[in-house]
Amino acid sequence: MALFPKETTLNWVLRFLNKQSAVSRVEIQSYKRNRSIKVLKKEAKFQIIENGFWKEEFIVEKNELKTILKKLIRREFPRSHKLWVFKQVSE
Repeated sequence: MALFPKETTLNWVLRFLNKQSAVSRVEIQSYKRNRSIKVLKKEAKFQIIENGFWKEEFIVEKNELKTILKKLIRREFPRSHKLWVFKQVSE
């Protein structure tokens, strides 16, 4: 668990998911922890679960991940300056 500036959160999450070969999970939450974006890496696909202003679920390829996450971070955390990031790796 770590608190990151909003500007660096996307790059950190992408770097973490690229390093992991196993099934892994990252959750991004607002400072107040009332909204979240969960990213689950399952082999070549990524499942993204948005829980906040909108409740949606996406399954995307690696090349679409950055675009979707950037859009969701902007949409879910418009006034946030710091975001909580939780990571979990499963073998």
